[in-house]
Amino acid sequence: MQDDKMIVDEVLNGNKEAYAQIIQTYHKRIRLLIRKILGPSLHEQDIAQEIFIKAYYHLGDYSKSYDFGAWLYRIATNHCFDQLRSRKRSIAVTNAEVEPATSHTPEAEYLAKERSAFLRERMMTLDSKYRVVLEMRYLHFMTYEEMSEMLDVPISTVRTRLSRGKEKLKGALTRTGRGGDYYL
Repeated sequence: MQDDKMIVDEVLNGNKEAYAQIIQTYHKRIRLLIRKILGPSLHEQDIAQEIFIKAYYHLGDYSKSYDFGAWLYRIATNHCFDQLRSRKRSIAVTNAEVEPATSHTPEAEYLAKERSAFLRERMMTLDSKYRVVLEMRYLHFMTYEEMSEMLDVPISTVRTRLSRGKEKLKGALTRTGRGGDYYL
């Protein structure tokens, strides 16, 4: 397999078919990145295709002094954040997130759903940089290293955003008078 930088040169010199090698090399990793940031989606393939198209049209902006994979992941991460911002301020929730394993009564289940909806609503008031790390950590159970790699920031930045995000979420919960119900 050719070096990514050589393939980019070929594409820029008119061999558009060479870009298929880039897609083949990075397709699975880009789909995994999408899944980790946006969660499972029926539109995952479409989003991946949009990312590869965006990268294709910006190949001229790529600087060979940087790793091509990191450049592509940055485009993918930014595109995913754009997708998060464009959503209608709601988070898709799976049944596993809504139904607590210990609920045996309809009342307990209803209260758990209410708490979950309220917490999601409060999370949506946070800046995306804090909301994303909270979701990555507590909904997708990602490690600091995984989050650092996906967001292309140092681990210390991930820790800081997570800490500040939790504090901001606690503040948002406290302002409503319902903060005592949650442990963060």
